[in-house]
Amino acid sequence: MIQINHSTMKHFIYLLPLLVLVISCQTTNQNKPSEEEDLAEANAEISRLDKLWIEAWANEDLDSTLFFLDDGFLNMFGPGMPRTKDESREDFKNVFDTYSVEDLEYTPVELIIDQNYAIETGLLKQKWITNDKQDTVFFDMRGMVIWKKQADGSWKIFRNMGQQ
Repeated sequence: MIQINHSTMKHFIYLLPLLVLVISCQTTNQNKPSEEEDLAEANAEISRLDKLWIEAWANEDLDSTLFFLDDGFLNMFGPGMPRTKDESREDFKNVFDTYSVEDLEYTPVELIIDQNYAIETGLLKQKWITNDKQDTVFFDMRGMVIWKKQADGSWKIFRNMGQQ
């Protein structure tokens, strides 16, 4: 039989909250993904979103294309002033109304992720053929997309830049 005297019980009562805190911290840390796991998860998610965004563009699906854009989006592809998300809506609609987007290829080159932003560089090839089949515009360019992590943990395109 184990005997516990008043002094032992008093020490145990003082140490109990500390013991609970230590066990709680260990359990919390075991359930929390490492930084490497977070980066791998973000990398996989951005790769998945790349495919969906490119697919939406190739399918000339305006609403789906715009879905991937952050509200503060700026499009800096091409000459002229950067275009906001609302301005890009009109630009993209004009492209889809005027051209057929064909032979679209996107090859990611590098992805750097740092907490709430990810910088991705890649190579983009595509051609736009006018609806009357009279003109074709070829694109073979380098691009950079800056992704921004949203409050809900999802990623949206914050900046889009490129040069031919």
